[in-house]
Amino acid sequence: MVSPGKAVEESRWKGVHSLLFASFSIGTTIEAYIYSISYIATSWVTIPRVLLALLAVWSPLWLLIGGMVAGPLSDRIGRRNTLFITLALYALGAVGLIFSYSYVLLLISIGLLLFSSGGEYNTILAATHELFPKNHRAKALFLELNFTNIGGSIAAVLALLEISSVLYQRIVLGITLLLSIMVMFIIRLKVPESVMWLESKGKLDQAQEELQKHYKIEPVQDDLKRPSKLPSIWFRIIVGGIIGWAYTAGFSLIVLTLGPYFFPSLTDWLILIFGLVAFASGFIGLVADRMPRKYMLLLSSLAVIISAYLFIPTLNIWLHNVAVFWALFVMVSVFINIYFLAEDTLKSEMWPTKRRGLYTAIVRVISLGGSIPVLFLTANLPILEYMWVGIAIFSAGFIVSVLWFFFGVETSQGRSVRIWD
Repeated sequence: MVSPGKAVEESRWKGVHSLLFASFSIGTTIEAYIYSISYIATSWVTIPRVLLALLAVWSPLWLLIGGMVAGPLSDRIGRRNTLFITLALYALGAVGLIFSYSYVLLLISIGLLLFSSGGEYNTILAATHELFPKNHRAKALFLELNFTNIGGSIAAVLALLEISSVLYQRIVLGITLLLSIMVMFIIRLKVPESVMWLESKGKLDQAQEELQKHYKIEPVQDDLKRPSKLPSIWFRIIVGGIIGWAYTAGFSLIVLTLGPYFFPSLTDWLILIFGLVAFASGFIGLVADRMPRKYMLLLSSLAVIISAYLFIPTLNIWLHNVAVFWALFVMVSVFINIYFLAEDTLKSEMWPTKRRGLYTAIVRVISLGGSIPVLFLTANLPILEYMWVGIAIFSAGFIVSVLWFFFGVETSQGRSVRIWD
């Protein structure tokens, strides 16, 4: 039997892949940018004190909801159609942001932007595995996800500029988003629907049309060899949920808190430096298809624990020597980013095509939703206890990485993502 999906996986890198990569990279940049400005924007208006607790969870909550809606939606109507819907919602949110003169309008606009971001991000994770050749898909996704670091850095630069006019800030941020949306819209008019998704839905004629129109190739004979045994869905959900939770909660506790606690005047610089260092380390994605995913996940999670722990015995040294602090901060930033790229790639690739959007959303709900109570419960801890909690959370990610190492399936080095079907 011939398979359009097999042809996509065996394809060489083509112009359509460059367009897809550009579109998805802009999308992940905007996701991080919006997440960052959701905190910057709260200073634009006076917000009642009774809503301060709500603000703490507003951003992860709407990201979570957006992913949970877009996941099953992309399984039902397709990856491409879902991405056009999130673009339309982006545009509404960006316009709303410009005219947010009250905290009610601000919360609605930010919520809509975050909802769109969550849906966009979830769909990009699912679609990348299906739209790129198997020898390039990990590289493509690693580098796409790496652009989240640029989004955070752009927001940090804006904060460092200290633009005094709130109206000017709103207009600049809103128009920047609208321009980015226009660019993505133009690019996405020229890219295909997921051929694998069409094939999984039995739409073989449409799959072949997309294959010939965008890839300029024909279906090939399907000779896929699947592993004799795959890990159960429940095991994969537990693994994906915990490794994602370890990153989300651990990153928030260590990177976003440690510096501001001891060096509050450096907060914006810390976010900027983390983004730039993480972006540089993310170019490990160029060899991601040649490196075993199991080893990368395991070793990066262990490296995060060790580098985070080093802050504790050296506390009295880096408190008096900021150069030592920056060296430790750069090291932990590198390892946390590599772990992030490895876990986000794994938790979106190990699902059947028909339900990849849904299961990716489920593990992201676990990771994002699980981080919310952690942030609440640790808010008043002394800083060293705070650090130990962060290390313990990353240790949970390491333990699950060990389990996947022994009981999981290697997904890199040219393995087909269709084995899960």
